[in-house]
Order: sequence, then structure tokens, then C-alpha cells
Amino acid sequence: MDYTRVKYFLALARTGSVTTAAEQLSITQPALSRQLRRFEEELGLELFERAAGVLRLNEAGKALIPVCQQLVADNNRATQEVSALQRGEMRTLQVAATPTTVSTILAPFIVDAREEIPLLTTLAVEHYEVYQALDTTADVVVTPIPVKEGLDSVPLGEATIRAWVNKEHPLAGQDSIDVEDLVTHRLAMSGRSSVSRGLFDAFVGRSHAVLGDVVECEDTVTLIALARAGRAIAISSALQAHDAVGLRICNEEEILGGVPLHAAWRSGHFAAAEIHAVVTRLQEFLGISPADGVRAS
Repeated sequence: MDYTRVKYFLALARTGSVTTAAEQLSITQPALSRQLRRFEEELGLELFERAAGVLRLNEAGKALIPVCQQLVADNNRATQEVSALQRGEMRTLQVAATPTTVSTILAPFIVDAREEIPLLTTLAVEHYEVYQALDTTADVVVTPIPVKEGLDSVPLGEATIRAWVNKEHPLAGQDSIDVEDLVTHRLAMSGRSSVSRGLFDAFVGRSHAVLGDVVECEDTVTLIALARAGRAIAISSALQAHDAVGLRICNEEEILGGVPLHAAWRSGHFAAAEIHAVVTRLQEFLGISPADGVRAS
């Protein structure tokens, strides 16, 4: 496929308008229309419904969008790789994850691994948008969302959900806290859309406990800050927290587990060996045994 026409096709798919797409691409509307027609001829497919001078994607056109997005993403990564080699620099890998995972797992991991791994950068995304990042600039994702078909993956174990208090808190000397006692305190936690909140709420329900005073905040750093300030007990899957103590949460029958994490990347990624080395080092950092191999979906 002609790469320029691929970009033109995606611009129209994104904007839904030949006029707007042409403006964004800095070409004339007739020129864009001609290139899109040639794109159809090149593929031997009709991609649009044409009516009264308006182009709309048909079902074939809609199905082609992820194929073209993948082509653009692969081209961008290859361009970055070549540019790095020309400069004699180490390959940079981008990891996409939720803000909580970035701040509580990936950032401490980067500090711990130092120069044992390629240079890592992070991209903070929402839970259910994480895999979309592989269609743009991300090389690998770390996510609690089940692995999508067509990706290679490695399990990273669980990020344990704990109740965090400051070191002066009366509970700080304990290893765990019963959930019925916990809910009598003011709790600071993420909103109901987060995976860790869902697991915690389910555990509270199984324990027949009832939440009381709850403060919601999506930023993990702020949650831990509230705990450190003695303003609330933070419920978080943070791996570690400076000047705070994490307590396991339990009831009479079980201990609350954690958020299952996976690292995933596109099968056949040209930097797959580097990605797997980073993921193996991340497993060690998280204190779990490296997987026997890569899981292909």
C-alpha cells in the first residue's frame, strides 16, 4: 500500500470530512479525492459510499482502519529505530500503562534497573484505552486488562491492594487490618471505574461490610499523600510508598489479593528481544519468578 495514501485514508477516517481532512493535510480537496480513488484502485476495494459529493466509509473501509493504523505505527517505530542507530544511541522503548501503574511500578522500576535495561519512557493512558496505545507510539503495555488476541504477553503477577497509613498511625504496627474495622475509618481511593476499586468493593461486599466515609481521587500520589498526612487511609495497589505503611486487608476467611498485571506487545515487533529482556527484569523487580516463555495469543 502506498504509505502517503494510507495517511490520507486515515485522515478522512478520523475527521469524517474530505474538506477537514484536506485542510489538515495541507492539500486541496480535489487532490485528496483523487488520491483516495487511486487508493481504492490500488487495493481493488471500494472503501467509500459516495452520495451528493460526500464520502462515507463503507464496511470494508471501516475494517481497513486498524490495518492502516498498524502500518503507520510500525513505520513510526522503524523510523525512530533508524534515527537512534544513526545517532549511535541506545534504543528507547515506550511503555503504556495507567497513571497508577506508571507512578507506583514503572517509575520505581526505572530507578531500580538503571542501565541494565534500554532507556524507557512511559505513556499514561486510561485502563480501557491501553491497547490502543500499541497502534500509536507504545512498544509495550503493562495492564490489568486481559490480553487481546494477536499479542505476545508475559504475566507480571499481582499488584497487591493494601490499606496505607502513615508511620505514626495507631495501625502502623500491624501487618493487616480486618475490613470491618477498616470501613469505620475515612478511606481515600480511586473511582469505581478502576480495576483495584472494583476488586476492593467486591471484597467489601463478600465480607458483608458497608463503606462509610469515602474520598475518591484518581491520582495515586494524592491518595498516598492523604495517608501520609493522616487525613485518610489510602486504598491502593501501590508497590511502595515513601513514609507510609501498607497493611494487607482481610476478613475471617480470606485476604484481599491484588490487580493481575500483564506485559503485552505486538507479535513480531522488531524490538521483541529488547522488550522481553525489560519485561523479565520487571518480573524480578516485582518479586516473581520469570515466566517460562512468552505467551502468544
